[in-house]
Amino acid sequence: MKLHDSCTTDQAAPQFDHPWQRRAFGLALALAEFGHYPWSEFQQSLIASIAAWENAGDDRRGDWEYYDHWVAALEKIVAERELLTAPLVLDDGDHAAAADHRDGDDHDDATR
Repeated sequence: MKLHDSCTTDQAAPQFDHPWQRRAFGLALALAEFGHYPWSEFQQSLIASIAAWENAGDDRRGDWEYYDHWVAALEKIVAERELLTAPLVLDDGDHAAAADHRDGDDHDDATR
């Protein structure tokens, strides 16, 4: 497909091969934007994950998958900052909504 000459594309935009990669990207970005960690901390974690892969022996390294490192960096920060174990702060009106969410059957992403 040929685009009109006035149309441009963002060549620096992230590319995703699978939906889980898009979700991991969005989650890392959203958590940083909501103040759970500074973006620079995520970047350093990503750099460390990639460096560990590069320094591993060929027999332990496995294939290069950028978003595997993205997820590893995100998991490290989530664990270090205890984001999944932090207590949930609710307003009085939110208790019913939280109970509905816990009891609901929206478990699609947990099984993927």
